[in-house]
Amino acid sequence: MKVWSREERSRTLTAKDYDELAHAHEQISHSIWRTQYHVQPVTGLLNDPNGFCWYKGKWHLFYQWFPFGPVHGQKHWYHVQSDDLVHFENVGLGMKPDTWYDNHGCYSGSAFVEDDLVYFVYTGNNRDENYIRHPYQLLAGMNQDNRILKYEEPLIQEDKDYTEHQRDPKIFRRHEDEMYYILMGAQNLKKQGKFLMYRSNQIHTGWQKLGELKVRGMDDFGYMIECPDIEKIGDKYVLIFSPQGLAPKGDSFRNKFNNVALVGDLDLYHMEFIPDGDLQPLDGGFEFYAAQCANQSLYKDAAILEGWFGCSDYTYPATDEEGWDGLISLPRQLTIENGKLMQRPVKDADKLKKDLIFEVRNGSVVKDQMHAEMPRACIMEVNNSAGKNLTLNLFTWGRERGFEITYDETSKNLTIDRSAMANQFNTEFGTSRRVHLDNGLSKLQIFVDHSAIEIFVNDGETVMSSRIFPEKSENMIRMAGSDIDIKVWLAARSTEDDFKL
Repeated sequence: MKVWSREERSRTLTAKDYDELAHAHEQISHSIWRTQYHVQPVTGLLNDPNGFCWYKGKWHLFYQWFPFGPVHGQKHWYHVQSDDLVHFENVGLGMKPDTWYDNHGCYSGSAFVEDDLVYFVYTGNNRDENYIRHPYQLLAGMNQDNRILKYEEPLIQEDKDYTEHQRDPKIFRRHEDEMYYILMGAQNLKKQGKFLMYRSNQIHTGWQKLGELKVRGMDDFGYMIECPDIEKIGDKYVLIFSPQGLAPKGDSFRNKFNNVALVGDLDLYHMEFIPDGDLQPLDGGFEFYAAQCANQSLYKDAAILEGWFGCSDYTYPATDEEGWDGLISLPRQLTIENGKLMQRPVKDADKLKKDLIFEVRNGSVVKDQMHAEMPRACIMEVNNSAGKNLTLNLFTWGRERGFEITYDETSKNLTIDRSAMANQFNTEFGTSRRVHLDNGLSKLQIFVDHSAIEIFVNDGETVMSSRIFPEKSENMIRMAGSDIDIKVWLAARSTEDDFKL
């Protein structure tokens, strides 16, 4: 693998780079691991979703982007948009690091729609002449022509009571007091992850620090909090964030870095979030991080969420060697039902279903084994109404297990295992993940897209996401179980893999 110098990682996109990147895109577009219905980088590396919103009849989404290779270099924002959260089109470059305050990266940020504009609040990563980092929280605005202009002065200056790690502002407005708030992640001087809260009566200026937002009964969130997000769903709040350095707890929090959620109440008078229960993983699989909810008004009593289908400090050699890395997850609709956070594919996800290629009813064929050719992009539905044992092997070859999904009715544990795949990666963090289902397993929705698998369990009870890189020879499905129904549809293409800058 290539070793990237500081100078190479510090490149900022210019007009003269068009031909180089067009050639890079042509090369990677032939990869067998490029996807059909996930947002993926036009070139180079993709990570955090940013600036997610509904504006002028379209969903707008940006992703952190280093154009020149599969490494974390000088961060730009790349713009995609959609009418339905299923069909995404590339728009082109959104922002690049071209001011003093963001001279080493336009880091993550959120959107707020008002005054016929989209406002983006994001972190400017500044490096001084000694290469010391200085974070600033900056403002930009986008009009209906997708033109983005940056405001000259920071909204929030660097806070010397914290380390250089102050970033990822989430802007929101509370109708109770008609004030604007910014929630951001930080690291204090004791190297502990903290939430910082700011308030103003207008977006452009006047931001005052309120202090640290505490979580009642909890004070250990590792050494850094990234990408905090807070959404009101019905009469409850959901606090979503990505703590770094969180210790594993049983089967939970087994990834190097995890995305987590709390349901509860927000008391800004006492600067406290009051959780209704324990900290929960937002995803029970291998890869999901930096999730962000859209600023939107279409979905009532629900939030719409996108996440980075990856994890900081992980490597993906299969695509890294091809010069690209990263995906954005399928959009999820979040609701709170009986006090529990539920996550489902957005309502238009059924548009991805193309041709029904096989169907098994009442387990009549799968009481021993079912063999079939494995589509590289498909949607599967498995109904297990009797709650029986189940084994499903995707991308198998010969007698190998491939990507294995198993459910044990005695323990009520659902397990995914990728240890039998030809391409192994990040194995130091384990090759299997397990979730416990209190009421057993009744239903799986499985979205397979060349190098991505997302499993929605029991109509939104949990989600398990995994990157895989199957070789062409890994091309079969096997299934064992009884009293099980399964349907498999080919997946339509909904994201065009075209080159736009």
